[in-house]
Amino acid sequence: MRHPPIHISRAVIPNAVTALSVFFGYLAILYIFEGSYLLAAWLIVLAGILDLMDGRLARMVGGASKFGGYFDSLADAINYGVAPSLLFYRVYLSDWGVLGAVFSFLPILCGAIRLARFSVLTDERGKSDYFLGLPTTVAAGFLASYLIFSHEVFGDYGPANLAAGLLAVASLLMVSGVPYEHNNGFTRRNWKAALLLVMLVTLVLFPARALFLWMAFYVGYGLIRSVILTLVTEQRKRR
Repeated sequence: MRHPPIHISRAVIPNAVTALSVFFGYLAILYIFEGSYLLAAWLIVLAGILDLMDGRLARMVGGASKFGGYFDSLADAINYGVAPSLLFYRVYLSDWGVLGAVFSFLPILCGAIRLARFSVLTDERGKSDYFLGLPTTVAAGFLASYLIFSHEVFGDYGPANLAAGLLAVASLLMVSGVPYEHNNGFTRRNWKAALLLVMLVTLVLFPARALFLWMAFYVGYGLIRSVILTLVTEQRKRR
């Protein structure tokens, strides 16, 4: 009796990268409980870098699959919902009582809503050139990089009030209607490609400082552009 050959799917490669990103998210959570907050923040950032890679790998090797998309969403809920929520609670909000628990819950809640909405819209409309709302990866990277930036510049983790404000802004932007460009959108125009090159150079030279500044630029750029376009549209309607 001949046994059928074992078939190894091409989706194994990108899914393995996704699994590795979940492992880094899990490590970040462990280090948060141990009090190694700076290392946990860098692990969240590293998980985000892997998240940018798995989709590209899937397309490169022809291993894109529906399973991979759902697996990636579940991974995002852990890496960019649970991990940053616990990090900010332990570092900034543990003395706030119930209010601290509510604030630190925002990335989990808004991240889950954001991921569910993304899955529904992708199934209904397919992929577009823009994300609807701030991507969970960017939101988590923005929060983690703020902690890294504060430790690098000020020697501590910064004031709790400011951290809570950034947490609320990043969370609400995830479930907002503000459009944010895909990372590959920055290579379609010459000035954006040049900006990407500058970003990479500064990240190599000054990683702890440049990371937060570029994250803040991306978050602010999308928000300000959306506000300006909305105002211009409303002004044209009144004419």
